[in-house]
Amino acid sequence: MTTKFKMAKATIVSALFNINRTDGRKWEEYLNWFDIFLKLKSPMTLFVTEDLVDFIKERREDSTTEIIVQKVEEIPYYNLKDQIQEILDSEDYKKKISDPQRIECQQSMYSVIQYSKFPWIKKASELNSHDSDVFIWMDAGASRFFEGFDLSQNWPSEDALKSLSQLEDEFLIQMNCDYYPDLYAAKELSADYLYDNRSYVLGSLFGGSKTAISKVCDNVYDVLKTEMIDMHNMNNEQIALGYLVKKYPDDFALYERTNGKHMDLFSELS
Repeated sequence: MTTKFKMAKATIVSALFNINRTDGRKWEEYLNWFDIFLKLKSPMTLFVTEDLVDFIKERREDSTTEIIVQKVEEIPYYNLKDQIQEILDSEDYKKKISDPQRIECQQSMYSVIQYSKFPWIKKASELNSHDSDVFIWMDAGASRFFEGFDLSQNWPSEDALKSLSQLEDEFLIQMNCDYYPDLYAAKELSADYLYDNRSYVLGSLFGGSKTAISKVCDNVYDVLKTEMIDMHNMNNEQIALGYLVKKYPDDFALYERTNGKHMDLFSELS
């Protein structure tokens, strides 16, 4: 007997806000990457400031695109900015955290943006303006990792959508098996990992069903608030995901990258 699977429909979710990064990366670079990103043939839900609306409409006039305008102060975790910055500025934190020169250890708005990915994709799944089954977060600057992808083709591909339809309530992430084999092989990671600088889970691309997203969003916030901020610590969202994937392995579907390419999951879904 042949088993038939319902073809999934996917929405790409992203956001772009100018936070005046302190590490030298220019806003113009992001606009160039975003320009290419917007050429992807897929329904999109985008969270942006008002000044980017015309930029998007000029590039997506014939595409299925939902634009949600927010002020910087309306970014989901903006309310945590001052509390995070106070932690980053403390000498005790700088002594405990690995590699304190990283931008996430210097500029609170960077972490505000990185962690807001989860309530943004949760909001997109709740609105579900494109009648989708799967919601895929992709960083607005991710086009620099497209590896020559033919932008005239649909993304995800038809075969990829068939695979995504089988995810059920698992949250899809890319685990980088080649950089830190000890982290990849570990059965569990203690809370000490939340002070580490070795990210072995990709934060640029992930997703799943509305149910999977809601669960992971809540768990990420729990790590952010109770296991980082309340403990006077702050680290990036990849560290939080790497910690959670060991704590709740049944909640995740893993794409195990072994070729060193930053966003190989994008190619797999192509």
